[in-house]
Amino acid sequence: MKKFFNINNKCGMDLSQSEDLFHSLGKFAQGRFGFKKPPSLNLISDKNNGNKPLGKTAYYDPQSMSVTIYTDNRHTKDILRSLAHELVHHSQNENGMLNDSGYHGQGYAQKNKSLRNSEKEAYLKGNMCFRDWEDGLKQDKPTIYNEWRINTMSTKKWKNNELMENLSEKFGFKMNLELLKEGELPQGLKDYQEKQKAKSKDSEEDKEDSDEKKDSESTGDKKPDFPDVDGDGDRKESISKAQQDKKDMKESRIMKMIKNEIRKQLKEMK
Repeated sequence: MKKFFNINNKCGMDLSQSEDLFHSLGKFAQGRFGFKKPPSLNLISDKNNGNKPLGKTAYYDPQSMSVTIYTDNRHTKDILRSLAHELVHHSQNENGMLNDSGYHGQGYAQKNKSLRNSEKEAYLKGNMCFRDWEDGLKQDKPTIYNEWRINTMSTKKWKNNELMENLSEKFGFKMNLELLKEGELPQGLKDYQEKQKAKSKDSEEDKEDSDEKKDSESTGDKKPDFPDVDGDGDRKESISKAQQDKKDMKESRIMKMIKNEIRKQLKEMK
């Protein structure tokens, strides 16, 4: 892609995978806002600023016509969003909107009415410019994260695909989300449980044999209590019932964990 910005990479950020995105967004913003000359772009590092919860993110200098962005501890997408915001200010500068003699110090957006209006425009137009650019880029190069924009894929199917990928990565198995109902276990979860049971079967049997031997040695001919397999404190129930109770509790915990994760993922996709 033809370069749009003169990028001064003063922070050492690896641009091998992202430089084209900066130029693409800049060209898109120029078409949207109509500014004539691209500003220079400075990417800088400030560790102290990056460690502050409310540290600076970027600023525009009308005199040098340059955009400066702080990059520490930030995702590339967040950096690009800041760029879109500052490009609105660059357009305002070319149009003479920033030639204001009022207050320019800290808190200017609350104290200077003219600059406050400039900030409102930058937040609105900058964010929408970034969103439109991002969506258009994803339409050209679809991925699992934007397949919902393909007309042949329903929103429900896209969400299921997204959830499946996220849950697969987190829990290490796949499932059919249509089967995720109370009392029904997805095949992926059943397979996972079988693997876990196979790993613990031998150790449980060894523990039971050891407990029975100890009880027998300590009580003589007296019938020993059963081992507390499910951990509920009841040593009178049979081993088979305790094992079933333990299985049911484990399935309930796993199901609850998965449902909580699904609710979290759905909330993030809204």
